[in-house]
Order: sequence, then C-alpha cells, then structure tokens
Amino acid sequence: MLSSTPPSSAPKEPVQDVSPKDSFVLGIGFAWELGYTIAIPAVLFGIGGAYLDKYLDVSPLFLLIGMLLACVISFSIIADKLRMIARRMPKDLPRKVPVTPKEHQEQQEIHDLFRPPHS
Repeated sequence: MLSSTPPSSAPKEPVQDVSPKDSFVLGIGFAWELGYTIAIPAVLFGIGGAYLDKYLDVSPLFLLIGMLLACVISFSIIADKLRMIARRMPKDLPRKVPVTPKEHQEQQEIHDLFRPPHS
C-alpha cells in the first residue's frame, strides 16, 4: 500500500541560537566564501580560455566560453550554499517585526534628518 506521507529526504539538523557576534563572524565567513567561489573559477577558466585562444588562434572564443562556464559553476556553488542555509533556518520566524508607535516616530525623525529641503 502507498503511504500518504512523503519520505524524509535528509535528517534535519537542530537549529541553534546564534549570538550577534557569532552571526557577524558567520556573515564575514560567508562573504569571504562568496569571493573566492566567484574569483577562482573566473581566473582559472579565464586564463585557460585565453591560453586556448592564443594556441588555436581563435580569439576570444574560448575566453568567452571559459567565463560563461565559470559563471555557471559559481552560480551553482552559491545556490547550493544558499539552499544549505535555508534548510538550517527555523521555519517559525515571524515575517515582520512589529513596530511600536514610538519606534515608528523615532524612525521618521531619523528619516526627516536626511530628507533634502523643499525648494
């Protein structure tokens, strides 16, 4: 017989609270990873494509192919990392943070400080 519940794809990791300091460090680490995830394929496939163009005398065909391939590889790696982050996020986070009238007034005052004068 068929069961009505789908099989679980992977065991879920428990969600842990992260302090603001740890969150900052994790954010910097993720930004660093994004940098070299984009740079390494771009440099390797760019140099490889330029070398093939020079060797086969078909400039800029392989350079463009190499850069396109580097974009595809970088995008797929970044998408996998974002999926991993999304799986680790708690599902019960509030969509919007409620703002009290006092906080709204303070935000409006700050906004008004930077508004250009009317002429």
